[in-house]
Amino acid sequence: MPDKPEKPEGKPPDKSEKAKQQQTLSVRISEALRQRLDRAKKLMSSRTGESVSTSEIAKQFLESAREDRLEVVDLMSEPTKALREIRRKGEAQHLLSKAEWVVLAHFVQQGLEAFSSDTPSHVSRGSLIAVLDAFSAAYDLRKGQSASDEYYLGNLPWDCRPSKVRATEGSEKVTPEIVRRTVAETRRQFSDPATKWEPLLAGRNLYALLEDDGVKDADALNRALRPHWPSLWRLAARGHYHLSKEPVRDKAKAVAESFFQVAIPPISEGGFTLSFARGEGNDFSVLLSFPGVRAPMYPLSEYPVMAEFRVMLATLGPEGSAQHWKGEYFFGYLGEHGKEVEFSFRARSNGITFTFSEKEWRAVRELFRRAWEIPAVRALWDGLIVEYGEL
Repeated sequence: MPDKPEKPEGKPPDKSEKAKQQQTLSVRISEALRQRLDRAKKLMSSRTGESVSTSEIAKQFLESAREDRLEVVDLMSEPTKALREIRRKGEAQHLLSKAEWVVLAHFVQQGLEAFSSDTPSHVSRGSLIAVLDAFSAAYDLRKGQSASDEYYLGNLPWDCRPSKVRATEGSEKVTPEIVRRTVAETRRQFSDPATKWEPLLAGRNLYALLEDDGVKDADALNRALRPHWPSLWRLAARGHYHLSKEPVRDKAKAVAESFFQVAIPPISEGGFTLSFARGEGNDFSVLLSFPGVRAPMYPLSEYPVMAEFRVMLATLGPEGSAQHWKGEYFFGYLGEHGKEVEFSFRARSNGITFTFSEKEWRAVRELFRRAWEIPAVRALWDGLIVEYGEL
């Protein structure tokens, strides 16, 4: 077999091959750095909705070398701990670092988009408006054109764009003024209670804006976002619960507060009785007792379960907004018995079903309405909203 021809000496290497060699870098990384990159991948994917490779994330880190981005990744290694610290600083009116605002915005996005057929409880209109306002306030801190303006516009309703932009069907260059006008029009239309759509992707805009290096002044960022702290925190806590099924809670503080609990007396309405039992910190449960001898008693415990039950009560009814309810914990529906309307609910965990006449259903609704007007119950509930978010 003839020998292979030798490569001529002095021949320069192929340019395309040289270019490929310059673009490829192989390095051995530690396990800690690999986990860092994995967290960064998840954060990037949550913002864009697309999968991102480890090499792409590493490339971005090398090119930007931004300390705040690395700080975000480190905070996300223990997200519950990070949110507890963010909450402590936020409630004390202390300044948050830019990275902490980015982490908060990440969970705000998760809270807004935590919706499915099994999580039918929408966030409040006021909270969504607060996200739009927070974006506007932070966006005004930018200087000049942003490469992300087209992305921001794409996450807002098409009908809210200026007529000139709609007429050109996307060929018009997206400017900061177009973004501002679209956000303002989105807010105006959504402020109308008759509006049915929800700008749920507004959370992506806030997260992308804060993650961008165009907003660098942490003091200015705190001044811009501080007025919207209560709504942003409730959405972030909602997002955290959606991902982890855990509240953002200082357990040591909850145990300490349990020694100073005051009993809440039961209340009655139309033969039904609602009793209360205190737990640690803000936790409590209720027991719905039915009328009659040897009547059943139905317990409701944990904030997510009680929150859904209350929304179901308000939703199902002659004057309610629906005749069926499908949630994470309950099925509810209207039926008829002869000429009488009946109301039923069934727990999804065990299939136990209760059926009420219209008069009885109204009594239970009134019972829960009165219960949540009790100052002690209201105080506990407000504390749970802070820990679990707006469920």
